Formats: sequence, structure tokens, C-alpha cells
Amino acid sequence: MIVPRLLLLCVCLLLAAFPSSGLAAVDEHLNPLVTLMIQRLQLSREVAWSKCLAGIPVADPAREARMLTDLKAEGRQEGLTSEEVSRLFLPQIAASRRYQQELIAGWRSGIDVPKIKPLDLASDIRPRLDKVNREMLRQWTGVSHTPFDWADREEAARMLRDRGIPAAVAKIAVRPFNTPAVR
Repeated sequence: MIVPRLLLLCVCLLLAAFPSSGLAAVDEHLNPLVTLMIQRLQLSREVAWSKCLAGIPVADPAREARMLTDLKAEGRQEGLTSEEVSRLFLPQIAASRRYQQELIAGWRSGIDVPKIKPLDLASDIRPRLDKVNREMLRQWTGVSHTPFDWADREEAARMLRDRGIPAAVAKIAVRPFNTPAVR
């Protein structure tokens, strides 16, 4: 009789310590930004397919630098510092590169390749990528000063993995949630 009561007490204590509303809040405040991270990585798949067929290297330091410079300028208008913008986008660039490298290596090793014609980088993919980046910046403005904890990071990584993003890529993409907010 003591064991069932002890078990019931443990369950009640756990529910009190970790209410479901607290778990929902993690998803609620990060969901829009993480959804955009997923969209960005899905576009990275399109970039990889285009680059693979064209024989273009994955890394494009000049484009990445221009994009980051533009985002920092937009971020200043939103009240973000250059460091806050870099905190979000450097991991996104690194995650995109890693994902593209993994995809291209897989296709070259015999994994099934996409059956569709690749989209044009300049006219199709990059404008969409720029739009997602700008929306990510707006979302980041709303949460960048929030102190993040391990649950935020883990929930964000799970959301990416649930959408088919490899775990190693997800781990890179959620790095902005590793550092507590500074202000």
C-alpha cells in the first residue's frame, strides 16, 4: 500500500514541478522562428540540388558576407546589434552549408537524387531565401533578449529533426539558443 501512495506522490510532485503550460510556452514562443529555420533549411536542399548539378562549390563566402552585412543593417533598424544578428545567422549559414554538403555527398554516393529539375539559384531560390531571412530577423527581434535554456534548445532541435533535418544540422541551427540573452 505504501508503494502505490509513494508513486502517486512522485507523479503529483513531477506534475507540479513541470506543468504542461510551461512545456507549451517553450513551443509557443519559439515556434515561428523554428518554423522559419525549417523553411530555410528546406531551401538549402534546393540550393544543394542546383549546386550539385552545376558543379558549384557549397561555400559562397562573398554571398554569405553580403547577406550578413545586409541583415546587420536591417537588424540595426529593428534595434539589434551586429552581434545579435550574427548570433542568429552565423549558425544558420553553417547549418545550411553542412546540410548541402551532406546532401551532395549522399547524391554522389548513389542515394536517390531528386527527380525534378533544379530551380535557378539567382532568380528562384535566393529571393525566397532572402525573404525567409528577413522574416527570421523580425522573429529574432522579438525573442533575442529572452533567456534561453536547455529545454528551448532541445525543443527547437526536436522540431527540426521532426521535419527531416539531420540531427547534426539541427544541432548547428539551434546554436542561437545556447547562449543566454545579453542586455
